Amino acid sequence: MDNSPTSYDYDFIVAGAGAAGRSFVYHLLQSPLRDSRVLLLDREQKKTDDRTWSFWEVDNGPFEEIVHHRWPVLWFYNEDFARKMEIAPFTYKVILAADYYRYTNEAFAKAPQVEQQITNIHAIRNTNNGVVVETDAGTVTARWCINSTARPEIDKSKVSYLDQHFRGWFIKTARPVFDPGQAVMMDFRTPQEGEFRFLYVLPTSTTEALVEVAIFSNQHLPEAGYDRIIQNYLDKHWPQLPRYTVTRTESGNIPMTDYEFPLFKDHIINVGMSGGDTRASTGYTFIYIHRRIERIINGLLHKGDPRAGDDWAIRRHRFYDSVMLSVLEQQKYSGALLFQKLFQKNSPQRLLGFLNGETSVLEELRLMSTTPIPTFMKAAIKSL
Repeated sequence: MDNSPTSYDYDFIVAGAGAAGRSFVYHLLQSPLRDSRVLLLDREQKKTDDRTWSFWEVDNGPFEEIVHHRWPVLWFYNEDFARKMEIAPFTYKVILAADYYRYTNEAFAKAPQVEQQITNIHAIRNTNNGVVVETDAGTVTARWCINSTARPEIDKSKVSYLDQHFRGWFIKTARPVFDPGQAVMMDFRTPQEGEFRFLYVLPTSTTEALVEVAIFSNQHLPEAGYDRIIQNYLDKHWPQLPRYTVTRTESGNIPMTDYEFPLFKDHIINVGMSGGDTRASTGYTFIYIHRRIERIINGLLHKGDPRAGDDWAIRRHRFYDSVMLSVLEQQKYSGALLFQKLFQKNSPQRLLGFLNGETSVLEELRLMSTTPIPTFMKAAIKSL
């Protein structure tokens, strides 16, 4: 029996108003589908600086107006190696969550066909030709649901899996000390404790910077543990740092796994972390979300169907991620030494292009030749 409604309350229900859900609505409004009826649901009003998104790209992106800062020069450090890298034509960028929420809210407010509702979502169900979403505010229907909330349970015994857990300090110094044109992308000069740990420093002025520690492991620390790592790092490697205050902090966790997230199920389209848009080897998500949203909207425009699969290039890079994640998770090779080799033996443009999934097969083979080949070959065979 077909329980599908003959008409729908909305064309799209977007479950989750984070980076992925908002990206879909924003890109939809820039497309010929801008008049679609959209309901954006979330359990809370997002407006605070609860996270930052870092990424690199060649051209101006869709949110160029709210890029908080840009760096043309990056640094890499290990205990016995340092490299300064001019990364043009790439630019390393950061967007603050509060700016992103404000900017998208302003765009949505100009579109009466877009509704936002703060409510709890209890269920998302497919019908034969659409979806039904149950919330505290009632039940609503749509032709499609763009979902970034419900994630499948992952059996970690059957996949490679690491959490990237992080904590950062936004610091302000008493006098100028930073170069706002240069950022530290990776600094492994911290005790690894049998894990994969690095810090990064993103100066936004001569007196302000985000200093953050990222740890790839499944053992999380108490808050004071992350703070000790940051404090020890600053004391040892930034001795010239004058008196400073921590104006605010951020923390979070990014699951990194080669689990094959379902891209869609009938009329429910999974995006963001729920749709596997996190790069499994690095944890970067923001730029991959926008590429995925572009593919979804292109599918709607050209076929009337957003259920776009991954092409060969995407699948190829997912395989690379799976291999690297396996090496890191099983500690088959030092992560700090691995990334030192990558940064030491490749141009920054090739490496950043690879990490962005933008390289050719030839470029990828050249980069792979700079890794510990026997270790990666064994991991690759097991990943097939």
